[in-house]
Amino acid sequence: MKTITVTNPMTGEILGNPQLADENALQDMVDKSVRAQEAWAEKPVYERAEYLYRFADALEEDAEYVSQLSSKEMAKPILQSRTETMDGVKLLRAAAERAKHLYGEVLSDSGPGFEGDLVFTKREPLGTIACIIPFNFPVELTFQKIAPALAMGNTVLVKAPSSNPLAVLSLQTYAEKAGFPEGVVQFFAAERKAVSEKLISNPQIAAISLTGSTEAGKQMVKEGADTLKRVFLELGGNDALIIFEDADIDRALDEMVGSRLENNGQVCCSSKRFFIQRRIYDKVAKGLVERLSTLKRGSALDEEAVVTALVSEKAAKKAEAQIRHTKSQGAELLCGGNRDGARMEPTVLTGVTPDMDVASDMEIFGPVFPLIAFDTEEEAVRYANQSIYGLSSGLMTKDMNRAFRVGSKLKAGGAVINGSGGYRHLDQPFGGFKQSGLGREGISVSLEEFSHLKVYVVKRAFL
Repeated sequence: MKTITVTNPMTGEILGNPQLADENALQDMVDKSVRAQEAWAEKPVYERAEYLYRFADALEEDAEYVSQLSSKEMAKPILQSRTETMDGVKLLRAAAERAKHLYGEVLSDSGPGFEGDLVFTKREPLGTIACIIPFNFPVELTFQKIAPALAMGNTVLVKAPSSNPLAVLSLQTYAEKAGFPEGVVQFFAAERKAVSEKLISNPQIAAISLTGSTEAGKQMVKEGADTLKRVFLELGGNDALIIFEDADIDRALDEMVGSRLENNGQVCCSSKRFFIQRRIYDKVAKGLVERLSTLKRGSALDEEAVVTALVSEKAAKKAEAQIRHTKSQGAELLCGGNRDGARMEPTVLTGVTPDMDVASDMEIFGPVFPLIAFDTEEEAVRYANQSIYGLSSGLMTKDMNRAFRVGSKLKAGGAVINGSGGYRHLDQPFGGFKQSGLGREGISVSLEEFSHLKVYVVKRAFL
């Protein structure tokens, strides 16, 4: 089998050489998963929940190891990796609890001819689900997918991200400690071609759950179309944060920095376009530069470091090219713009206008702040909605009537009032509008997404 070399993007240290599953290995995994699924689904909910609890306990016991491994292979600040790993623990336990309290319905005899019939609904599993994990939140997003899928009686095949697969692959150990039957939970790394042929197009796979780029999502839909498998997609975003002139500027700056610099700007739902009412534009720009200058730069394992590095030098080069492109369209560099390998300095671009690419559809996955001035509420809404994306959104104002009015007009999967769109409660229905995705993730909705609603009828049961 082929192997890949995984390195620390900040130091170049080799962290591992995992094997890539080829087409034959993947087909064997699919066959094993399909064979295991029926017996797994037949286990009562409370038994499946016990496996999830044990999985959570095993992961929690070794959380520091997983967190450090994740930080080393993708340069995420260690405090953020620790939070992410513990979110995985919480998701396992939450899915188990909700599965035990997910109820069906009994329908009434609402029309003539149905008197005495018993009609009720029950949630049943889809089958075997392929989960495609992104690089930016590899641990949390693994459990956003597999915890509810397993709770509902599905088996899962989990593809680790190509650039930083080690933390996800390590999760196999904790699944084994939890005692899952063979074939129920399988983690692997593989090349895109093998995944397309043996998972996406495979009629044995009931559903695909992907977090990734919009381009990848479109390709998944095409490849899965012939078998009409369910496809759940959490895709790209170029989310707007609208700051009105009556906003608390200090709080607005907190939200801008906190959202955009999380994971060094590599967050799908973080604010990436900043619309600032003209009267306070200069004040916000100045305050932002001052805030950014105080943040500590350092290694991913430095507990005080906020700015570390992107997942790879390739990713940093792409962000650098997008900065140059925006400058070529007329924007001015207020600070940053420098790259050193995978490291990218936080960058503020002023004079950005609504007709520039970054103000609509060019998503920059890096610590870049394009600042766009607006005059009226109507302009702000129009500019925010001009993107093909609509993952999340945020707005800052003290006027609650305006907050709800504007929030209702933003074409996005969420609207955060007095905060950035980079907000994700583990229970909330999270997902996008337009080309930002299909379906929703979150404990409040994922168990339903990973199951189908079946109706049972007992005719003349009460006659």
